[in-house]
Amino acid sequence: MRNLIFKLLIIIVPVGLMIVATNYLIDPANIFSGAHYVDGIANILTRGHNVDNLSNYDERLFQEQMIKRLHKAPDIVVLGSSRVMEIGSSFFPGETVLNCGVSHGNINDLFAIIGTLDSMNKLPSEMVIGVEHWLICVGGTSEWQSLYPYHEYMIKKLLGAHLYPEGVQSPDPFRKISSLFSFDYFESSLQFLLERKSKHYVDVGLNRPNTYGRFSDGSICYSKQYTKPDFLKVASDARVVGLETGFPSPDSSKVRLLEVLLNFLQEKKIKVHLIMIPYHPEFYKAFLENHHQVAEEWEPVFRDIATKHHIPLSGSFDANSVGMPDTVFYDMYHCSGESIKKYIPIL
Repeated sequence: MRNLIFKLLIIIVPVGLMIVATNYLIDPANIFSGAHYVDGIANILTRGHNVDNLSNYDERLFQEQMIKRLHKAPDIVVLGSSRVMEIGSSFFPGETVLNCGVSHGNINDLFAIIGTLDSMNKLPSEMVIGVEHWLICVGGTSEWQSLYPYHEYMIKKLLGAHLYPEGVQSPDPFRKISSLFSFDYFESSLQFLLERKSKHYVDVGLNRPNTYGRFSDGSICYSKQYTKPDFLKVASDARVVGLETGFPSPDSSKVRLLEVLLNFLQEKKIKVHLIMIPYHPEFYKAFLENHHQVAEEWEPVFRDIATKHHIPLSGSFDANSVGMPDTVFYDMYHCSGESIKKYIPIL
């Protein structure tokens, strides 16, 4: 039996070490090199340069590093999901702008990022917030946990420690350790290596990024491949998803959190503008057709919030109502930044 165990260990230990070493050194999702990676990106951008060839990175930690490096508070901060990430300085001539949009952004992200800005005395004089279903719906991702200390700071400041929201959890302290030994992550690492992908980002100065990058104001620059899709396929896929899934219902507790946050910004004399960015017309039409009850729940939510707080709200989720054509959509959720500038008045 001892000999068998010894032979198994001779096989298992080297394999385990190989998996750990590969996951740590290749690290395609920047789980272990994340802080260093976003630190380098932010360092380039805050020098006024643009950066290209970005790969997977923690967008929340990136926001923290960008805010830390600000010499003074920006005039305007843009908040929301990936749907606002193309809104940059060109929208607001003569103003300093920081785009703090994050993929899958929800109310917890707003608390965390505003908490980051407030704790570092970098709150702007004006704020544009992209409101949408995912912001305050039932469910949502836990990606905001990368900024957990700032989220906790803001919640305690506005609600008190005894009123911490139900279901909000601190980050899993063992996530990195489990990723080290993950065979799925090992497969992803090998695939990343075999496809000769690179995590080497490039300082392109004042030039426009070519592949996938960021401008110095934090706004995104997508690849040409993404911004020039097969529009017929996008429309078809959008309708299928709209019919099948649509949106979750609004979460009343998250609605209250949004209102608490808006009260705070107004008390700080920060001018707030809420914007609704359209979804692909086929997606939204299908959602309205096949999910009547949920659609009716959502209908008054954001307009009621805006009215109650006397905050301007512009745009619409319905592209047809603002005259936005389907050819400006990259996919069912994202339209071009230029179309936002053209069809949705901001500030």
